Amino acid sequence: MSHQPKLIPDPFEFARREDALRGELDARNLPRVQDVLRKTEEVQPVSYALRGYRLEGKSYMAVEASAELLMQCQRCLGDVRCTVEVDSRLLLVPRGEPLPDDELEEDDFDPVHAWRDFDVLAAVEEELLLALPLAPTHEDCSVPVAKGNGDDTSPFAALRGFKASGGAKTDD
Repeated sequence: MSHQPKLIPDPFEFARREDALRGELDARNLPRVQDVLRKTEEVQPVSYALRGYRLEGKSYMAVEASAELLMQCQRCLGDVRCTVEVDSRLLLVPRGEPLPDDELEEDDFDPVHAWRDFDVLAAVEEELLLALPLAPTHEDCSVPVAKGNGDDTSPFAALRGFKASGGAKTDD
């Protein structure tokens, strides 16, 4: 993965100049994303691009990212590859100013506080987290079945006897 700057010194100037920044990173290096990944030595690539612009006197940052992440299937508990695509807009609000709540009804951007040294990787990580599937699964996955070890007894069969006996016995 190529080494890219991690900070934008002045995000409002970045937007005014309509600058752009591209890079690649390993998702295993993003602490909050790493928590939902399968543990592997394999690189989990993330490509990202940030582009600043101004619209109607306001500063924005477009964040795009794409990733191939190895996660745990919530049906079979095996490995599943998830393609995650991010395409979002951030309204840059100077620190100390309130986030606009009247514009929150618009779904095409999210207001964020910004100041000097805008953390690129934190912004990419936040947008990836928002785009992750809630319950990753294989497209053609089914619930796991018991292995053919000849034991067809339900793991809950012991509970049936427990209920019939009236519960656990305690020493008085």
